[in-house]
Amino acid sequence: MKLFVRTCVLALCVFIGVLVSFSQGDLDTVTFSGRITDSNGLAVVGATVTATLVDTGEAHTVAANDDGRYKFAGLKPGRYTIKATAKGFGITTTEPIVTVAAQNLLQDLKLNPADVKAETTVTVTDQDGPVVDTTRTVVGGTITQREVEEIPNVSRNPLDLVLTLGGTSEEQLSVNGLAEDRNQTSSSPPLEQGNYAISGGVAYSNNLTIDGFDNNDDRSSRDRFQPSLEGISEVQVIQNQFSAEYGRASGGRINISTRAGSNKYRGRAFMFYRNSSFDANSWYNNSRGLPRQTLKDYDPGFFLSGPILRKKTFFSIAYEHDQLLDTTFIDTWVPTGTNSHWTLPAASVTTCPSYVPAARGCTDSTSPLFGGNAGDSNAIFPFQAVVPTPNRNDAFTARIDHNFSTSNNFTFGYQFGRKKNQRTTGASTTRLDDALQVRNSNTEAYNFTDNFFMGHFVNQARAQWSVFDPSFQTDNTPTGPVVLIGYNNPVTSSSETLITGNSTSAISGDATGFPQNRHETRIQVQDNLTYLVGNHRIMMGSDIMKVRSKALSLGDATGTYNFTGIKDFEGNTLSRFRQNFGTASDVVNTYKAGFFNDEIKVRPNITVSYGIRYERETAVKDNNNFGPRLGIAWDPFKKGKGVIRFGAGRFFNRVLLRTVADSIQNTGGNQVSFDSNLIGTSATDNRRTAILAAIAGGHFPTAFNSVADIQQMLATVCPTVAAPLAPCTTATGFLSSVTSTGNPLRTVDPNLKIPESYQFNIGFEREILKGWSLEINVTKNKTVHLWRDRNGNVPVLPAGYADWTAWLITHPYQLSPTRMYTFFVGSTTDTSGLHIGSAAGATPCTTTTANCFVNLNTLNFSTTAPAVSQSGVNGNSTGGPVGIARAAIAQFRRNPAVGETSVIGSGGNAWYRGLVVQLRSRYKKWGHGFAGSFRLAYTWSKTMDDGLNNTANAQVNGDFPDEFARSLQDRR
Repeated sequence: MKLFVRTCVLALCVFIGVLVSFSQGDLDTVTFSGRITDSNGLAVVGATVTATLVDTGEAHTVAANDDGRYKFAGLKPGRYTIKATAKGFGITTTEPIVTVAAQNLLQDLKLNPADVKAETTVTVTDQDGPVVDTTRTVVGGTITQREVEEIPNVSRNPLDLVLTLGGTSEEQLSVNGLAEDRNQTSSSPPLEQGNYAISGGVAYSNNLTIDGFDNNDDRSSRDRFQPSLEGISEVQVIQNQFSAEYGRASGGRINISTRAGSNKYRGRAFMFYRNSSFDANSWYNNSRGLPRQTLKDYDPGFFLSGPILRKKTFFSIAYEHDQLLDTTFIDTWVPTGTNSHWTLPAASVTTCPSYVPAARGCTDSTSPLFGGNAGDSNAIFPFQAVVPTPNRNDAFTARIDHNFSTSNNFTFGYQFGRKKNQRTTGASTTRLDDALQVRNSNTEAYNFTDNFFMGHFVNQARAQWSVFDPSFQTDNTPTGPVVLIGYNNPVTSSSETLITGNSTSAISGDATGFPQNRHETRIQVQDNLTYLVGNHRIMMGSDIMKVRSKALSLGDATGTYNFTGIKDFEGNTLSRFRQNFGTASDVVNTYKAGFFNDEIKVRPNITVSYGIRYERETAVKDNNNFGPRLGIAWDPFKKGKGVIRFGAGRFFNRVLLRTVADSIQNTGGNQVSFDSNLIGTSATDNRRTAILAAIAGGHFPTAFNSVADIQQMLATVCPTVAAPLAPCTTATGFLSSVTSTGNPLRTVDPNLKIPESYQFNIGFEREILKGWSLEINVTKNKTVHLWRDRNGNVPVLPAGYADWTAWLITHPYQLSPTRMYTFFVGSTTDTSGLHIGSAAGATPCTTTTANCFVNLNTLNFSTTAPAVSQSGVNGNSTGGPVGIARAAIAQFRRNPAVGETSVIGSGGNAWYRGLVVQLRSRYKKWGHGFAGSFRLAYTWSKTMDDGLNNTANAQVNGDFPDEFARSLQDRR
């Protein structure tokens, strides 16, 4: 009995192990099926059917069953011939049939007696094959290789072709297609905004793959690599994936298939050239009388493929180099004197230019003319240079296919990408060339695919290893110190800053301009098993992927040294020093998924697909992620010319690692910030001057290695400070409650869920004319558990009050024994809001006002907090109306010592309802050398949501139902 139990347990474990060792692949392949009959329409039992890939000679053979039916699954897309033979019959062969991924082709063949005709060729051209796939249950479309090559695509981005299909739209804040202007900083949407919306899913909810392998940047919700258009065989867009094979998307799936080699050598070389002479000027420039922005863009490349060993081993390579030429004008001023600790380049001239006003001269003056102290000046001369700052992009793909036998083939793929964008946006800059920041994106990927065919079994094993290194940093000195030297421009008398050494500043409004560098490695293993039995096509599998993502925020992480003026620089007198520590955020996320799917032909004209998928990502605790799927395809006419499709399913998105990394970083307590401006309230505070002198003399330009090094410096300096205005300790100058830039103490809700969608679709497709089809789909998509941001430290209103106004007007705020604030609801035209002694008193209050009356209806929205002067700690401040009210209710915060905190929860929702009508014709030769195809899509939809992205806030904290309205993604 024990042996029996152990045997059963072992068998169960083996079954589970097999189940979870197989994964997706069917949506990337082709299926052939049909029936072999004789001249009387009777089944030819045991007929041998062979499918041959024309370009390579790769062949697969199956035997017809008792009803004469055959089926091939897991075939690569391409041109195939189908041949049928049987004892006593002649041979019947089709002409080459062109296929695309996820296509199910029905091809019946008739065998004639051997003594009638030895061999028959059945002519099935592109124009003769079925226009409508009556067995397909998923909803989507494919952009073929011909369309990829011939559709105009100025961006050369294959993903932009997605918008040629119905039910797709750009993300909410897209700037795609907007003109660039030299004198205007171009904005860009948040990196986590995503690429495209598919069938109403949020734009960051799609799964991007190349040859079935993951191509997602899970931190930015974008793609990691864009192959050259020349190396692409097709772009497949699955809008509603009602099969359980694929996951990691609560929206849709976009798969790019690379081109394979064949038995013939094929090559193509190209060169695209863009020049501003061919462009129209932008509206912005025209409105200001500015000329067109200079543009020169060179984009050469090539594609080459062919056999290494005929009918055995094949190769294909594609390369594209895009170089957009640009320059940056450095227009700044440099001192004629020196600092022994820091070397600056020599000025462009040796005498003061004539265009400088003689009354000022080439001096950095802080005389009364410039609002400073008389006589404090030093010579500065102009430094001007034009430096090349191009945008370079290299994309290389390679692929090798090898046939071990008729039952086993292998594919190796390689992707190599290098992006280096040095372009700047301003007309000129005061940065020296060593402080010009660069957008880099370096990526490499190696992937392996093994297909094994054995009778009714098809197994596909896959593996990928990739590395991804994006950054925004200076090119040569990304870890060097930042040196900022203030000066007054002798020509304009305006205050400017010479930036040298390095730069770790962010570009406002540009999501790609956040100073950081990242390193990501990804290992992915998949395996897919397809079993054909009777009327069933059973699939089961798994996908295991481990992502190790490391990011280092560079903001003030390398040490930032400020000098107020040129004389301070030459005298090595620091005015400020900043350095952040612990700015790394590392995340390890392991994705595990398993699925089972059965596609059954219930009747000759009805196909039912049902299955379930389980997904788990270790970066969050959510593990209840079972996604059932159901799809039905019904051919009511039984002629293969029309189909009604129905599908429904539950789908889970992937974890956005940047948000999770912020939480790990902030809750870990490893961020520490030192800033000399936090020492006292005045630049003359003797503690501050002593510490800055020690940093300038003993460390500049070398940054500190650790927090302990700064503390050791403070321990040495503080005892030397005579009669300090406030205590001087090893904690002096350090900022508490530090967080990454723009994220106030971000954490995630412990019950954070992975976003999920519930999708429903019903559609009809019909061949209306020879080669023409009309498809209509109605889709509903409800997405829940979208990530949203709320303030986790909001004051909690005491019981018995309708709102904070009711509480404030009954509770005056006693700031100190001599200062009190009384709140009232007064005139809505009050521009001050601060009244002395009474609601009708004079304005404004001062720090000596004993009782200041604060009008909660004021037009003054100042958030300045009130404060009582403490020597060496803070100054005296009356405060603004909003800041005073906030100070009064701060006692009701969970942590009164800090202000706003960020908590990411799963409270967001989105809803979509859409009608998509598509009219298509297949590619057709018209004669006289002309040919073409046609596609027309119209989408009528309505999209509602309660936020733009996964860190959206509500106007009333946490009240996202009140934010539910038409989405910016909504399209007509």
